[in-house]
Amino acid sequence: MEAKKGTDVFCSESINKGIFFRTEHTMALCDIAPVVYGHSLIIPRRHVLDFSELSEEEVLDMQSVIKKVKPVILKLYGDSSNSYDLTAQIGEYSGMSVRHLHFHIIPRRKNDEYQEGKSVFDAIEHVKRLDNDEYLKRVAILRKELDWRE
Repeated sequence: MEAKKGTDVFCSESINKGIFFRTEHTMALCDIAPVVYGHSLIIPRRHVLDFSELSEEEVLDMQSVIKKVKPVILKLYGDSSNSYDLTAQIGEYSGMSVRHLHFHIIPRRKNDEYQEGKSVFDAIEHVKRLDNDEYLKRVAILRKELDWRE
């Protein structure tokens, strides 16, 4: 299946600096404006808006990438509870910030600021973009842990 390209940031070449793991159909990258330390994204390489647009092969590949990178993210940024959010906003009224399907892996900790019924997504409007050096440092750590090379 030929990769369909869109005009969003996830389809641009600039995204390559943030990718810490990639397969034929899926890429994993650090979120440039994380709600918590370790917030990462899992994105199909083909431009789609909805999960139902993925082929079976793409779904299986995405699942395998999540299964591979999630334990590394939790080891580096989680705590012994191994708690995390795995979520996506899909559709016009969901709050989807980039018009390209993507899943968030957000490590959660016992005493993080989003306990007691608060959602990490309440914080999305208030997060700050990482400066380039800090962003590249986080990407390098994950690339090393996953033994990934461009």
